[in-house]
Amino acid sequence: MNAHAYRPAVLPDEPEGKINVTDPDSRNLKTTRGWVQGYNAQAVVTTNQIVIAAEISTESLDSPNLQPMIATARQELEHAGITDRPGVVVADAGYWKNDAIEALVGQGIQTLIAPDADRRKAPRPGRRGGLYDFTRRVLATDWATRFISNAKAASSPSSARSKPTATPTASYAEADPPSDPNGAS
Repeated sequence: MNAHAYRPAVLPDEPEGKINVTDPDSRNLKTTRGWVQGYNAQAVVTTNQIVIAAEISTESLDSPNLQPMIATARQELEHAGITDRPGVVVADAGYWKNDAIEALVGQGIQTLIAPDADRRKAPRPGRRGGLYDFTRRVLATDWATRFISNAKAASSPSSARSKPTATPTASYAEADPPSDPNGAS
C-alpha cells in the first residue's frame, strides 16, 4: 500500500466552537453590537404601516436588499391588483447602495435615504459621485438641518403636546449649492 494513500479525516465527537443545534439555517451575523446568531429581516410597509413584502436573509448588510425588496413589493402589489407603483422609498443609511439608488430614481421612485450614518463626516470611499454626492450636499445645507430638526421634533413623544411647525421649503438652488469641481463639498 502506498504511504501517500488517502486516509479519511477523523471527526471529533464534538465540534470545536459554538454551534446552533435548534436552527442550523441561521448564521453568525455581524451587527453594530457585535456578532449575533440569527437572520436579517426586511420588510416593506405602506404609509399606513401595512406590510406588503417581507423577506429573511442571512446577509449581514441591508444595502444589497433595497432593490430586491422594492421589486418584491411591486410584484406583491401587482398580484393584489394594485397598479400604482411606490412613489417614495424611505430607509435608513444602511440601505444606501449607489447602483440601487440610481436604479430606483431611474424608475421614477424618489428615495429618502441618507447616504451615510449621522456620525460619518467624510464621504465613503467608493461611493463618490452622482446621487451620493448630491444627497450629501443637500443634507449639509441649513434647509436640511431645519427640516430634519422639525421632523425629529414632530416624531418625539412630546410632539402631541407641542404646537405644529411648518416644514421649511426651499428651491433646488438652496438645497443643492454648486459643488467644487475638485470634489470638495
